[in-house]
Amino acid sequence: MLQAALYLLGARQDQMLTLEEWTDLARAVAVCQERKTADYLTEHDLEDIAERYALEWDDATDGPLPNLDE
Repeated sequence: MLQAALYLLGARQDQMLTLEEWTDLARAVAVCQERKTADYLTEHDLEDIAERYALEWDDATDGPLPNLDE
């Protein structure tokens, strides 16, 4: 299990997984762990989602996105 997680982290760092794919994986893990999707994404990923990506995002289940207006 740890090896699989390390492989996926490496794949994301090497940009072999898109942000959409990484978010889907984070959502699946979050549901299993009874946590929020945002708990498994970096601050940079969350900023990208808020700024550039048209991902469906629900603050109640996914957690808050950063407020970029400040």
